[in-house]
Amino acid sequence: MPPRPKVTREELANAAFRLVREKGEHALTAKTLAKEAGCSTQPIFWYFSGMAEVADEVKTRAKETFAKRLREKREGVNPFKTVGLNYIAFAREETNLFKMLYMSGTAIPDLLSDENTPFAVDVIVKEKGISSDDARHVFRELWLFSHGIATMEATGTARFSDEEVEEMLTDVYLGVLSAIQGKKQ
Repeated sequence: MPPRPKVTREELANAAFRLVREKGEHALTAKTLAKEAGCSTQPIFWYFSGMAEVADEVKTRAKETFAKRLREKREGVNPFKTVGLNYIAFAREETNLFKMLYMSGTAIPDLLSDENTPFAVDVIVKEKGISSDDARHVFRELWLFSHGIATMEATGTARFSDEEVEEMLTDVYLGVLSAIQGKKQ
C-alpha cells in the first residue's frame, strides 16, 4: 500500500482556490496545483476523482465567497442598492472568481435560479412592499444592468467610482419601479 500523502485534501482545496483566485480558472491544472500545494500530483488524485472534482470544489468556495460578499452591509445605503454595489465590487476585486462564476463556460447558467436570488428578491419585497413577482422583475432588470457594469469592471473595459455606480443603480432602480407602478394604473 502506498504511503498516505503528506498534504491534506483541505490543503489541496485551499491551494486550488488560491490558484484560481490569483491566476484564473485556466491556471488550474494538476501540475500547477501540485506546485502551489508543494507536492507531487499523486495526492491530488488520492483525494479527488479528477481535476473536474477539484474545479467543483473551487466553484463551491467561490460561491460561498460571493454569497458572503453580497450580504455585506454598507452604512447609509439601502439594502437592495447594497446588493448591486457588492456584486460590482466583487467583480472588481475578485475578478477571477467573478469570471469563473459569471463569465465562463462553467458559469451559472441562469441567475434567476442562483441560490442568492431569493435573498435579493426578499430585500426588494421588504424594502418596497411589492409582490414577489414584481420584485423578481426589478431584480432581473437591475441584475442585467449591474452585470454589464460588473463585466466591464472585470475585463478592464471601463472603470466607475462607487459614487457613479451608486447613482446609476439608483436611476435604474427608480425607473424600473416607476415602470411597474405605471403598468398597474
